[in-house]
Amino acid sequence: MAKVELACDAQCDLGESPVWDDATGTVYFVDINGKTIHAFVPATGAHNTITLDQAVATIVPTSRPGTILAALEREVVEVDVAAGTTGRVLATTPEAHGVEGLRFNDGKVSPQGSLLVGRMHTKWREGKRGRLYRLDPGSSEFGEVLSPEEVYLPNGMAWDEAKGVVYFADSGTETVVEYQADAQGIPRRGEDGRLLARTVCRLPSEHKYVPDGLTIDNAGNLWIALGESSTIVCIDSQTGKELQRVTLPVKRPTACTFGGEQLEHLYITTRVETGADASPNHGGLFKVTIPGVKGVAAAYKFPL
Repeated sequence: MAKVELACDAQCDLGESPVWDDATGTVYFVDINGKTIHAFVPATGAHNTITLDQAVATIVPTSRPGTILAALEREVVEVDVAAGTTGRVLATTPEAHGVEGLRFNDGKVSPQGSLLVGRMHTKWREGKRGRLYRLDPGSSEFGEVLSPEEVYLPNGMAWDEAKGVVYFADSGTETVVEYQADAQGIPRRGEDGRLLARTVCRLPSEHKYVPDGLTIDNAGNLWIALGESSTIVCIDSQTGKELQRVTLPVKRPTACTFGGEQLEHLYITTRVETGADASPNHGGLFKVTIPGVKGVAAAYKFPL
């Protein structure tokens, strides 16, 4: 029943972090390895890019139209979309947390306006672990949310405001976890210091088809990009059972978000394929439309 279309032939090396900005009608996404931010306007087909001097892992919209935040290797910076330039550095990760082999990964803004962003190690397959940080509005310092002992490869996230929870994909453990959220939408701990969490699902594949980026629909179900699998899977957030699977015309999906005026489309980023059997339009941005399926809310914005 799903209709799958190529939305934008972006030719990304490592497309990631799609986000719908309802204020401008734009799907923003990044090419991490290409050090590029992409801005695609479905209504007109306009496609513009901004090239930076560092790998750019994720972007989020802000309360100031035309300004987005970009998480680079260690810094979160403002980006003026029209000018195509970076501006103020909001925060930088501590030197004590390491530099070599580490970079930011997926991130999103909570309903309350805090940025939740993961940092990964490029040698994660060798057991090197990352961290999860928070950046609150008005702050110039990151706070640690999950330590390396508590997270492996931090990835996609989504909030269910009615339940007061945040869902989080850890690609290293191949799990999706539900955390009870605090007043800022950040995973919280009990009086004993332990995280208030439960595992929604495990998707074991020996790191072949890892859960990557994810989003949530208006029925509270999770849509998860399974890397290297050619598929996006829908999971019941209560039971962890698979409800639906959408097959894509490319092998390497990375992340997804709902967009469109009624959040009726699922936009999916992909990454490069090599060899004689590479799929047409690999590295492109795809659009999936599924009757009756819509997003729950437009992307939350970081207050500036």
